[in-house]
Amino acid sequence: MEQPTIFEDNFGTEFRIRRRSLLPVFLKVYIWIGFVVAVIFFLAILFALGFSQLILGAFGQNYLVMAGLVGMAALFSAIIFSMTASLWFEVKWAIRYNWIMGAIWLVMLGVGFFTGGTKMSQVNGLVLTIPYWIMIYKIQYRWEQEALSKRELKTKTN
Repeated sequence: MEQPTIFEDNFGTEFRIRRRSLLPVFLKVYIWIGFVVAVIFFLAILFALGFSQLILGAFGQNYLVMAGLVGMAALFSAIIFSMTASLWFEVKWAIRYNWIMGAIWLVMLGVGFFTGGTKMSQVNGLVLTIPYWIMIYKIQYRWEQEALSKRELKTKTN
Protein backbone atom coordinates (compact mmCIF):
# COMPACT_ATOMS: atom_id res chain seq x y z
CA MET A 1 0.00 0.00 0.00
CA GLU A 2 1.31 3.39 -0.99
CA GLN A 3 1.66 6.31 1.43
CA PRO A 4 -0.45 9.38 0.59
CA THR A 5 1.44 12.48 -0.42
CA ILE A 6 0.57 16.13 0.11
CA PHE A 7 -0.11 16.48 -3.62
CA GLU A 8 -3.14 14.19 -3.54
CA ASP A 9 -6.64 15.64 -3.22
CA ASN A 10 -7.62 13.39 -0.34
CA PHE A 11 -4.50 14.04 1.74
CA GLY A 12 -5.42 14.48 5.40
CA THR A 13 -9.06 13.48 5.03
CA GLU A 14 -8.53 10.12 6.68
CA PHE A 15 -8.06 11.92 9.99
CA ARG A 16 -11.25 13.96 9.69
CA ILE A 17 -14.13 12.93 11.89
CA ARG A 18 -17.82 12.93 11.21
CA ARG A 19 -20.03 15.51 12.84
CA ARG A 20 -22.37 12.83 14.15
CA SER A 21 -19.50 11.22 16.04
CA LEU A 22 -19.08 14.51 17.95
CA LEU A 23 -22.60 14.16 19.36
CA PRO A 24 -22.56 12.79 22.90
CA VAL A 25 -24.98 9.95 23.58
CA PHE A 26 -27.07 12.18 25.82
CA LEU A 27 -27.41 14.73 22.99
CA LYS A 28 -28.47 11.95 20.61
CA VAL A 29 -31.19 11.08 23.13
CA TYR A 30 -32.30 14.72 23.15
CA ILE A 31 -32.40 14.70 19.35
CA TRP A 32 -34.61 11.62 19.22
CA ILE A 33 -36.84 13.05 21.94
CA GLY A 34 -37.13 16.19 19.78
CA PHE A 35 -38.24 14.07 16.81
CA VAL A 36 -40.86 12.33 18.93
CA VAL A 37 -42.09 15.54 20.61
CA ALA A 38 -42.52 17.27 17.25
CA VAL A 39 -44.63 14.43 15.86
CA ILE A 40 -46.64 13.93 19.07
CA PHE A 41 -47.34 17.64 19.41
CA PHE A 42 -48.63 17.90 15.87
CA LEU A 43 -50.76 14.78 16.19
CA ALA A 44 -52.12 15.91 19.58
CA ILE A 45 -53.20 19.26 18.16
CA LEU A 46 -54.88 17.55 15.21
CA PHE A 47 -56.63 15.10 17.54
CA ALA A 48 -57.75 17.87 19.91
CA LEU A 49 -59.07 19.99 17.06
CA GLY A 50 -60.88 17.05 15.53
CA PHE A 51 -62.35 16.09 18.89
CA SER A 52 -63.51 19.61 19.66
CA GLN A 53 -64.99 20.03 16.17
CA LEU A 54 -66.78 16.70 15.99
CA ILE A 55 -67.92 16.21 19.58
CA LEU A 56 -68.19 19.66 21.07
CA GLY A 57 -68.68 21.85 17.99
CA ALA A 58 -66.41 24.39 19.65
CA PHE A 59 -65.48 26.25 16.48
CA GLY A 60 -68.86 26.10 14.82
CA GLN A 61 -68.30 26.78 11.15
CA ASN A 62 -65.18 28.89 11.72
CA TYR A 63 -62.69 26.88 9.71
CA LEU A 64 -60.30 29.83 9.57
CA VAL A 65 -59.60 29.50 13.30
CA MET A 66 -59.05 25.77 12.90
CA ALA A 67 -56.70 26.31 9.95
CA GLY A 68 -54.77 28.90 11.97
CA LEU A 69 -54.36 26.53 14.92
CA VAL A 70 -53.28 23.67 12.69
CA GLY A 71 -50.84 26.02 10.94
CA MET A 72 -49.35 27.15 14.26
CA ALA A 73 -49.03 23.55 15.42
CA ALA A 74 -47.38 22.63 12.13
CA LEU A 75 -44.98 25.58 12.41
CA PHE A 76 -44.03 24.76 16.01
CA SER A 77 -43.54 21.08 15.15
CA ALA A 78 -41.51 21.95 12.05
CA ILE A 79 -39.21 24.22 14.05
CA ILE A 80 -38.54 21.55 16.68
CA PHE A 81 -38.06 18.93 13.99
CA SER A 82 -35.72 21.13 11.95
CA MET A 83 -33.61 21.98 15.00
CA THR A 84 -33.03 18.33 15.81
CA ALA A 85 -32.95 16.98 12.25
CA SER A 86 -30.29 19.48 11.18
CA LEU A 87 -28.04 18.14 13.93
CA TRP A 88 -28.82 14.51 13.15
CA PHE A 89 -28.15 14.94 9.42
CA GLU A 90 -24.87 16.77 10.12
CA VAL A 91 -25.69 20.12 8.52
CA LYS A 92 -22.80 22.54 9.02
CA TRP A 93 -25.00 25.48 10.09
CA ALA A 94 -27.14 23.38 12.45
CA ILE A 95 -25.72 24.71 15.70
CA ARG A 96 -26.02 28.33 14.63
CA TYR A 97 -29.61 27.66 13.54
CA ASN A 98 -30.29 26.14 16.97
CA TRP A 99 -28.86 29.26 18.64
CA ILE A 100 -31.11 31.52 16.57
CA MET A 101 -34.22 29.47 17.31
CA GLY A 102 -33.25 29.29 20.99
CA ALA A 103 -32.82 33.08 21.14
CA ILE A 104 -36.23 33.61 19.55
CA TRP A 105 -37.77 31.17 22.02
CA LEU A 106 -36.05 32.92 24.94
CA VAL A 107 -37.28 36.34 23.79
CA MET A 108 -40.84 35.01 23.47
CA LEU A 109 -40.56 33.43 26.92
CA GLY A 110 -39.23 36.72 28.35
CA VAL A 111 -42.05 38.73 26.78
CA GLY A 112 -44.53 36.24 28.20
CA PHE A 113 -42.87 36.50 31.60
CA PHE A 114 -43.17 40.27 31.69
CA THR A 115 -46.75 40.26 30.39
CA GLY A 116 -47.82 37.48 32.72
CA GLY A 117 -48.42 34.92 29.95
CA THR A 118 -45.62 32.52 30.88
CA LYS A 119 -46.78 29.25 32.38
CA MET A 120 -44.79 26.97 34.66
CA SER A 121 -44.71 24.30 31.94
CA GLN A 122 -42.82 26.70 29.68
CA VAL A 123 -40.26 27.40 32.42
CA ASN A 124 -39.92 23.64 33.00
CA GLY A 125 -39.33 23.18 29.26
CA LEU A 126 -36.58 25.78 29.40
CA VAL A 127 -34.92 24.06 32.36
CA LEU A 128 -35.11 20.66 30.63
CA THR A 129 -33.37 22.02 27.53
CA ILE A 130 -30.40 23.59 29.36
CA PRO A 131 -28.25 20.42 29.01
CA TYR A 132 -29.03 20.41 25.27
CA TRP A 133 -27.71 23.95 24.86
CA ILE A 134 -24.62 23.19 26.95
CA MET A 135 -23.81 20.12 24.85
CA ILE A 136 -24.13 21.92 21.52
CA TYR A 137 -22.04 24.81 22.86
CA LYS A 138 -19.24 22.38 23.75
CA ILE A 139 -19.08 20.86 20.25
CA GLN A 140 -19.78 23.99 18.19
CA TYR A 141 -16.21 24.86 17.17
CA ARG A 142 -15.26 21.33 16.17
CA TRP A 143 -18.65 20.87 14.44
CA GLU A 144 -18.19 23.92 12.23
CA GLN A 145 -14.42 23.93 11.72
CA GLU A 146 -12.99 20.41 11.97
CA ALA A 147 -15.64 17.77 11.41
CA LEU A 148 -17.32 16.76 8.15
CA SER A 149 -20.63 15.17 7.29
CA LYS A 150 -20.78 11.73 5.72
CA ARG A 151 -21.51 13.30 2.32
CA GLU A 152 -18.56 15.70 2.62
CA LEU A 153 -16.24 12.84 3.56
CA LYS A 154 -17.32 10.91 0.45
CA THR A 155 -16.76 13.86 -1.87
CA LYS A 156 -13.36 14.65 -0.35
CA THR A 157 -12.09 11.08 -0.74
CA ASN A 158 -13.34 10.64 -4.30
